[in-house]
Amino acid sequence: MRFMKGFIVICFCGLLIGCSETEKGSSQLPTSLSYTLDTVTIDPGNEFLHLNAALRMAALDSERDYLYNFNPSDHTIEKINLNSRKLEAKLAFEKEGPDGVGDMVFRMDLLPDESVAFMGYIKAAVFNLKGKKLVEFPIAEVNFEGDPLGDGERFEFLNTYLFDSSKMVGLIRNSREGSFSMGMLSSNFRHLKKVPVPLDALENFRFVLSSPSMVKMSFPSASISEHKGNYLISNEVFNTILLYDTDLDSLKEINYQPMLTEDRKKGRYTQVTETEEEFNQETLNVRKEISFMAPVWDENNRRFYRFSHKPAYIGSNLSKEEEFKSSVYLTIFDADFNVIAESLVEDITSPPGFHFVKDGKIWMYVNVEDEMGFVRLSVLDL
Repeated sequence: MRFMKGFIVICFCGLLIGCSETEKGSSQLPTSLSYTLDTVTIDPGNEFLHLNAALRMAALDSERDYLYNFNPSDHTIEKINLNSRKLEAKLAFEKEGPDGVGDMVFRMDLLPDESVAFMGYIKAAVFNLKGKKLVEFPIAEVNFEGDPLGDGERFEFLNTYLFDSSKMVGLIRNSREGSFSMGMLSSNFRHLKKVPVPLDALENFRFVLSSPSMVKMSFPSASISEHKGNYLISNEVFNTILLYDTDLDSLKEINYQPMLTEDRKKGRYTQVTETEEEFNQETLNVRKEISFMAPVWDENNRRFYRFSHKPAYIGSNLSKEEEFKSSVYLTIFDADFNVIAESLVEDITSPPGFHFVKDGKIWMYVNVEDEMGFVRLSVLDL
């Protein structure tokens, strides 16, 4: 069973900090889970659904009833009913003009009032579902009120997460100092609050190809998600989860020791290379280590699921099947982020791509003979 892979390679405060660790002994926790897997597909009717981006520009409504998938080839949003598993409508948007979404959209988010945000490299805009632009704001602005962006600071556009039409939350990277903050942009996107976050280790996994004929960059992924009014920050390099409590204005580090894998990438790499061969080798080497995915919440069972993965085979002279095969692990937490189980999921042999929890099952996108499909994982007897 093969899933889409999601590595990122592109060209281009007074704060209370606490810590939390799982207190249960690892010997008390199950390291083998019973589960079932099934596969469902989406009926597209007479249309062709956009699958080239592997749902990287898709979003869900709050009830997990609908999936909204942006199709940049015709600038429509495919509204998919996940209960009937059918394409229900195609919502048209303009590419250019006063209500244009632009031709460089990197992310789409559905907002609580069912408006939608399109994000590019230097700006983002919010639209209603009829294609009317409601508000536009610059991500690269430096003259914010409150905590302005300093020299070398900018929002990491791939990590921006919008919550409503008047507030944005995203990661800010300081390229000069190699440091990070969480940025909360409110009051019509004019007032910025920055919260330092301990993600400096990510800088050791940024790679640059610099040659007279080509420039490439590769960098580790990180994500911000909302959970019950608070924010969760995670990354693929190390397993620590950061929880920002909005009421207390506090940041808590959630640390745990995996029983089956390493807790972080540990290799030392050449970060600046001069040839494409060297660049490709270094990015390949970093993928050979453990990688962590963002936790997802199961409202039915009141717990979090988190996948991690690493190649099943390492070495030369591998077959193509061996080269792409991964060992995929699932860690399960209770509502307070205490680990309650960890297991290898033997029937999943590639890192899950776009995935979420609906009705107590983990839905994982998969391309089924050029049709949109989902493998659904149900954990049993936990």
